[in-house]
Amino acid sequence: MLKQSSIGGAKDFAETMTRFARNWHYFLISIIISMVAVYAFLYITPPKYKVSSTLLISDDKNGAAMSNSTAFSDLNMFQTVKTVDNEIEILRSRDLIFKVLKKLNLETAYFKKEGIREKELYGKTSPLVVTAISLKNGAYRRKINVSYLDEISYIIQDSLKTNIVKYGNIINTKDYAIKIDKGPAYKSEFGKIRLQFKNLYKMTEAYNLVSLKIVPVVKDANTITISLNDVVPQRGIDILNDLIETYNINNVNNKNIMARNTIKFIDNRLKYLVADLSGAEGDVENYKQQNRVTDVNMDAQMNAARSGEYNQLLEASSVQLRLLQSIENYFKGKQSQFNLVPSAMGLKDPILNSLISKFNDLQLERNRMLRTANAENPLVLNLNEQIATLKTNILENLSSIKQGFVIERNNLSANYSQFDNKIKSVPTIERGLLERSREQSVKSGLYKYLLQKREETALSLSATVPTSQVVDKPAYNTTPDSPKQPLLYLCGFIFGFFVPAGAIYAKGILNNKIQDASAIELTGAKMLGELSHNQDKSTIVFQKDNRSTISELFRYIRMNLGLMSNNIENKVMLVTSSMKGEGKTFFSVNLATTLGMLDKKVVVLEFDLRKPDLLNKVGLKQTKGLTDYLIGESVLDDIIKPTSVSDNIWVIGCGQSPENPAEVMMSPKMDLLFDELKERFDYIIIDTSPVGQVADAFSLAEYADVSIYLVRYNYTNKYQLAILKDICENNKLKNPMVVFNDAKREKSQKYSYGGYGYAMAN
Repeated sequence: MLKQSSIGGAKDFAETMTRFARNWHYFLISIIISMVAVYAFLYITPPKYKVSSTLLISDDKNGAAMSNSTAFSDLNMFQTVKTVDNEIEILRSRDLIFKVLKKLNLETAYFKKEGIREKELYGKTSPLVVTAISLKNGAYRRKINVSYLDEISYIIQDSLKTNIVKYGNIINTKDYAIKIDKGPAYKSEFGKIRLQFKNLYKMTEAYNLVSLKIVPVVKDANTITISLNDVVPQRGIDILNDLIETYNINNVNNKNIMARNTIKFIDNRLKYLVADLSGAEGDVENYKQQNRVTDVNMDAQMNAARSGEYNQLLEASSVQLRLLQSIENYFKGKQSQFNLVPSAMGLKDPILNSLISKFNDLQLERNRMLRTANAENPLVLNLNEQIATLKTNILENLSSIKQGFVIERNNLSANYSQFDNKIKSVPTIERGLLERSREQSVKSGLYKYLLQKREETALSLSATVPTSQVVDKPAYNTTPDSPKQPLLYLCGFIFGFFVPAGAIYAKGILNNKIQDASAIELTGAKMLGELSHNQDKSTIVFQKDNRSTISELFRYIRMNLGLMSNNIENKVMLVTSSMKGEGKTFFSVNLATTLGMLDKKVVVLEFDLRKPDLLNKVGLKQTKGLTDYLIGESVLDDIIKPTSVSDNIWVIGCGQSPENPAEVMMSPKMDLLFDELKERFDYIIIDTSPVGQVADAFSLAEYADVSIYLVRYNYTNKYQLAILKDICENNKLKNPMVVFNDAKREKSQKYSYGGYGYAMAN
């Protein structure tokens, strides 16, 4: 199966190539036309040159580079992520492109005709400079031509009117207002210049979406390539230069705007911060005044020292007071009446010490006298009175001294308490002062910080540099990028080849008619022979001395009838086909003529009872025929007619057209008819109806020895071969053979058999 498929595919390919070779002139014409069209296109179409530039972008995915240029970079508050992808989108932004196109005045294009081509002028090559003051939608559809008149005036031809205008004057119309001046290439007799206004918004969109290409040089690189195609290379260079320049200026302006806004923000904050700082400092001042502190730590140390001093004095005063109390108690006691008093040297009062010393002296004097005198001695009594008086004086002095010591102790205690309280209040005062000092310190530090950042930002305004660097300046390739001549010529050749090839192939694919006898072989039927196209358009093509191709092909079929019947008598031959018009009658008559040339008697039966045509083909009129014989009283001699084609050929027409042809063919006289004909004639040829439309031929199949099935070139449908295949597989007709009729072949091909070839006449 695979081998058969391969063979079939190779055969189809060979047939397709044969069809192509047969129509070589169409290929040649198509290729020539395509090449001429490509040449004309290349001649008319101005070439476009690729203009490109390489730019190095500072890539900072964390935003550090941008934030370092701001005042608060150390706080990471204003980080702006700056990546190559973001910068590519900025370079491709419509606002940026529109600024560039507007700056270059590209809303006006200049054209000058050179032969059948138009050349676009730009910059230094343009003799005119048009300044567009205002353009409306109607201006883009206007056809405007400017022609030289003289050195001060020019002629402008609008689609509506023609005017003479001086250079520099403004032209106002309902659609536009422009001013035309002399350009860099101005010269006398510059000819005619065509002006075309372009919509900058649409141009911007075109550059943004298609024309402007911005890609990294390599993946994840900081270097990008900016390119565009332009028919005027200098214009492309100017666009890229201005695009890069505008991009850098915008970057610098953005940084300056950020710096100015930062300075403005800092100034506003400083204004409020000065007031806040003054309030905080005043609060600290008032707090120190209220708490009588200058330096908390120093004051605390001084208070601690004074408190210690007063504590020592208070202890000393308490000791004196206790000593004084002890002496007083002693004097108040009975034991001190005639005894010596302890020394009061611990007391620093000289009077008390003098009195006590005198009191002790009197006691000593009394004791001395008592050794020699009795207690009643006036001297002793006098001493007793002196001692008593002195004791009273001492007690009064002690009381006075005690009162002084009490007052001193109270004062010392009060002073000690004062300094001790101050020491105890130090943490509270220190905390309050720390709170106020902290607020003052924060605002003071913020004030210093803002002042420093203001100076840094002011310095950054004078030191701003672009974030991009031009690696390769914009330049254009000297070889046009488009149109690509070799590619276009190749495409033109391919197009010129495939158009006729496609047409020829499609014609073969879409044609459901049988084009080749090979399709018949798939049905399993035997191939009896082929008949070439009949150039003479006559029914009788076979003549005795005729050596034409079709005559030889009929002889070939006559020979094959004997060879392919396997020595079986083929006295009765049934001729049918799939549909009307496939040449059954033509074949039947000429086959009879071919057999008659062998001095054989041949009769042709017109059994196409529905649409008879046999008698007309041989030039006879329709009289009695088969119908009259089968359903009437006619005899065989009444219906057999000789022909002028040959003395050995007779025909029997159908006679009257019956209403029920199928039933007529079922007549009992059918057997009698064929028996009588077999006795009289050597060959009987039955011309029947097409089996693809009616079943009449199957009714006659039992009487036939050979069934000849006609298939006509480019007429019989391929799907009708299923009928022939069904006939062969189910033996519906006896010994079926196929004749391929009306076959057309090329001059180089011949119908041949036995080593002899016969070329078909055209």
